[in-house]
Amino acid sequence: MKHWGRGIAAVLVASLLARPGLAWADVVPPRKAKADKDAARVESRLASLGVDSATARAGADNLTPSELRYFAEDPTRIQNVGGLTWGEWMAGGVFLGLMAFLYFAFVSNQ
Repeated sequence: MKHWGRGIAAVLVASLLARPGLAWADVVPPRKAKADKDAARVESRLASLGVDSATARAGADNLTPSELRYFAEDPTRIQNVGGLTWGEWMAGGVFLGLMAFLYFAFVSNQ
């Protein structure tokens, strides 16, 4: 069995020496610059939502390059789901005020 392995290795080495083009490979450069730019856009969107910079950087580092590209294409896809925005607080206040008005106007004046 050892002789078969050595013989196959010798044939492969001989074929690579005879035709070195068989071992050439395409080298695809990494797209690190694009991923860094996408990560910066995601981090800035997270910072605009009120996330501190260290947490924003950690969140962007946990995403894959395709996820970074997805969120960097349209930063509004990143939304604040852990809390209420200023507009939501205002709408809630208006709703509570309207309910109080309706209660006092119709229920308490019977």
